[in-house]
Formats: sequence, C-alpha cells, structure tokens
Amino acid sequence: MLALLLVCAGSLAYLQLRTGPLEQRLVREVNELAQARYARPSHVQPPSPGTFARHLEPLLEDVLHLYQERQKSGTGPDSTLGQHCRDVADGKLPTSSLPSACGETLERARPLLERVLAATHAEFGGLPERLGVLAPVTHARANGKFALMYVVNLAALDTRLKLAQGLPLAALDTCLDALALSRELELGGGMEGQLLSATGHGVLYRPCADALDAAPTERKRLAIAQLMKLAEGFAPFSLSLRHESALVQLVYFRGLLSDEALAALPPHSEDCVPLELRDEEAIDDGPLGSRRAWWTLVEGFDALTAAADLPTPARRRAFALLEASEEEERLGSIHGPHIATYGEYAERLDLRRLQHDALITLAEVDLARAERGHWPESPPHHKDSSFVLETLGPSEARIQPCARAHSAQGLRVTADAPPTARRPEP
Repeated sequence: MLALLLVCAGSLAYLQLRTGPLEQRLVREVNELAQARYARPSHVQPPSPGTFARHLEPLLEDVLHLYQERQKSGTGPDSTLGQHCRDVADGKLPTSSLPSACGETLERARPLLERVLAATHAEFGGLPERLGVLAPVTHARANGKFALMYVVNLAALDTRLKLAQGLPLAALDTCLDALALSRELELGGGMEGQLLSATGHGVLYRPCADALDAAPTERKRLAIAQLMKLAEGFAPFSLSLRHESALVQLVYFRGLLSDEALAALPPHSEDCVPLELRDEEAIDDGPLGSRRAWWTLVEGFDALTAAADLPTPARRRAFALLEASEEEERLGSIHGPHIATYGEYAERLDLRRLQHDALITLAEVDLARAERGHWPESPPHHKDSSFVLETLGPSEARIQPCARAHSAQGLRVTADAPPTARRPEP
C-alpha cells in the first residue's frame, strides 16, 4: 500500500512538474507575438497606405535625438522647467507664462512633430520592430517609446498654443493625431507601451477637451466619429497580459527550454531580455522548484488574463480573490504574478477609458446645446452614462464623473458662439 501511494504521488508530481506543454505553448505564443499585425481603424479618411511603423521608421533617429536633446534644454517632463511647460499645456498656467526654452524647443521640433503625427494616419498600426517587445535591447528599444511620449508632450503644448492663437481647427487636428500617436504606443509595445499610452492620454486630456470645446459645431461631429474610431483600436488589457506572461517566462525560465525549443524561437528573441535580468535564476530550489514555479507563474497569468477584460467591478472582485488565494498558496521565490500591481495597471487603463468617454461626451453635450438652444438634462452619449451634467448658466456647463474617485476629471464646456461671431481660421 505504501509503495502504491508513493508511485501515485510520484506520478502526480511528474504530471504537475513536466514542462513540455509549457515549453510548446511559450514557443507558439512568442512566435505569434513576433508575427502580430495590428489592424486598428484609422481616425482619418482616407487613411495613408501602409503601416504606422513604415511611416515612422525613417523619422525614428531624429525622434530619438530630439528626446536626448531635451536634457540639454532642460525641458524634459520631469524637470522643473518641463513641469512649468506641462502646466501651460494643461491650462493651469497662461500661455503668456511659457518659458522661452519650451517655445523654442517646440518651434525647432515642429517639422518633425508634424511628420510623426501624420504617420498616425496610416491604414495599419503597430510600432517599428526595433521598438517592439521582442526587439534586442538597444538604444532604440530602451528609449524609443519614451521618445514618442516626449512627442506627445510637445503635441499637447502645440495644441494649447494654437488655441491661444485662435486656431481651434488646427488645435483639434493636432490633438486627435496626438491621441492616435498615444494609441500606437500600446500596439506591439507590451505592458510598458500600454501604460505609456494611458499616460499620454492623460497629458492630452485637458488641451484636447479645450480644443473640442472651441471647435465649430460642424467639426465636433467629425471629432466624435474620430474619437470613437480611436477607442475601437485600444488594445485589451488581456492582450498585454499575454505578452507580459511570455516575456516573464523568457526572462526566468529560458534555462529550462530544450535545444529544440530555443531553435524554434524567433531569431534574437533571447536578446529582448534586459541585460540586468539575463543572469537571474528563477528560484534557488533546484530544477523541481523551478518547474513548479513555472507552472505557478503561468497559471497565475492565465487567471489574471481570464478576468482582465471584465467590467471594472467584476474585475476588481476577481483580482481580489486571486490575490487572497496567492497569499495562502505562496511557494518559492518566484511564483504567481504580483496581482496588486496588475490591478493598479488596470485602474490606469480604466481612467484612460473614462477620459476618452469624457471627451466624446463633451462634444455631444455641446452639439445638443447647439441643436436645442439649451443644455440637455443629462449627457446624451449613454443611458448608463458615467457622467452627470451640471448647468452653470445659459452658456456654461460642467461634465462631472459620477464616481467620486474621478471627480478631478470633470470638464468645463461652453456653448458654441453663433457662426458669424467666429473669426475665420487661416
């Protein structure tokens, strides 16, 4: 009987710890990731032929150089001067207070900025290969997405300055293209790209809202359609989690892959692992512990992925249950993914979605006001809208999120002036 129990236990352990299925799945997923194409809808009609990657590639070295130069000018987003520029773009400070260094940087960068934004008109999305999650760790891979984020910051400032110059149409075009650029960051950029995309949306939120508010009524209709097209191309959180799972496995468990599996991976895929992680071990409990950790990691990511795209309340409950289970079953030095961290990432994407919906709602409320001659009683976008409309006067209202946690995301909207009162835009 004892011998039978030992045999059964050994068989069970073997079934649980053999990693052949994990190896085959990882090879398949990494190859799928390497070959992924992103057929997101373009926000302009007709779109430019080809891919965003093809249009951006000839500009990439100049974009990287621009990003490096920001340190010399002291206008990087993290610097004191850069924060002052960001406050101007956000509308917290008047454009008259813009430091000369910021204005000069923008003027020098404007030709490149316009070309990068025009690249977002491409029919298909996706980053250049050397910025993708499987690209070798080079200067472009390490800094490329952050360099594009710097372009997003410049576009936000450009939007604000065009508004101050009485050019609402040009300001809105710049803003929408910049939102499209922010979206491109997550198409092939993995978890890092998706989080940068959400950050970029936050940078553009206030200047875009003011550009929408200032735009003529007829332009608002097109802007609503463009914003909806942009939202259709947002990558689901589950997709980034699948990419994250594959990359984490490459970092920690490549030593368990057979020669056949390594040969079946895309060329240079091992070079995508950052240098500081290449010598890390999965765990120090020997080969059996490593295999157990691999299974635990994959099962944890699978559970997160299954719940990732649920409505926010359901996702939060699912993540909380997974986190409680993880605390009870924690094993080894490398185990399941850190659920609380990915929960925070999901909240940032929720905020991005709320901001995007708020921009659409602002334009729809303004259109309703123009058609009826008075403010509607509630936002017209959805029956179960996440916003309430507070009327402040005959020509001013405020769109306010229902959730108190997002009260700071409220937007001011002003009634459109009669067409004859508008100054023609060159």
